[in-house]
Amino acid sequence: MRAVPWAAGFGALWMTALPALAAPEISSDSDCPSAVDVVARLTGLLSGNSPVASGAAHIRVQGGQMVLELAGEGEPAASRILPAEADCHLRAQAAALVIAAWLDNLPADSLEQAESVPALAIDPSSLHPGSTVTETAPPVPSRFLPGAAAFASIDGQGLGGVLSVEAAWRNLVGRFGLATDVSFPLPRDMNVGQGKARWWRPVLALDLRAPLTQGDWILDAGAGPVFGLLLVAGNGFQQNRTDLAVSWGATVGVRLAHRNRSNWLYWAELRTLLWPVAQHIRNEVQGAAPRLADLPRIEVHLGLGCSFGVL
Repeated sequence: MRAVPWAAGFGALWMTALPALAAPEISSDSDCPSAVDVVARLTGLLSGNSPVASGAAHIRVQGGQMVLELAGEGEPAASRILPAEADCHLRAQAAALVIAAWLDNLPADSLEQAESVPALAIDPSSLHPGSTVTETAPPVPSRFLPGAAAFASIDGQGLGGVLSVEAAWRNLVGRFGLATDVSFPLPRDMNVGQGKARWWRPVLALDLRAPLTQGDWILDAGAGPVFGLLLVAGNGFQQNRTDLAVSWGATVGVRLAHRNRSNWLYWAELRTLLWPVAQHIRNEVQGAAPRLADLPRIEVHLGLGCSFGVL
């Protein structure tokens, strides 16, 4: 006789837990948004008094799009396309709203508490299971951005100026991008013995870049190898000669960029060039020891630039 109240209580507890057990499985191939963040926001949106349909939702981020793959029991699989905003929290909130609407469990009071999110590419009210949806893909942010910049440089020989052009590809592998940069420093003079040498070292750099922050203000870091082409021309010597040499090095830097609503990015960058192999300008005088002038092995550049998305 005592087992009856205990069994009834256990049954009530089990029935109460049914909605939680039937909650959909959420997964994501990205940490922006993460599955944990989406689940937390979905929990706040779902109605505790209504049963929750079981199913699974997987989130994929591809360039400027966030794709939600939805699969419910007894229902054909469906996908929803949303704009992938720069803010990870906005992505999580938008995904949670779509999943809650797809589950047909989105009470009105939850909408009042939800954060403001960007307009969806589709109507959330049409995302209920079994509905037919006409999807409109949002515009994809540009992944290829050519740009130009002007830098002030400082090294062991003093101050200088550098002009550069670049071509950057964003999100080639996950959040990592690649950039090629060609820099043209202004020619500089150096005293060597009784004359002067004018030297010029254009640089080709290949950078691997990754964003450290998201949003309208983007801080990213980059590093990679550089290839230098050294050209030297003598002036004021008994025999003025020219020479050509190559060198290898590395670059590392950080960039703070501001993205407006168009395809333009405006940025400031601080970078350092390192030349591990020493290079000299040599003046040979008959009957005397040769005189050497060392070229800078560390250069620091600080400059402003802009990029424009074309693809």
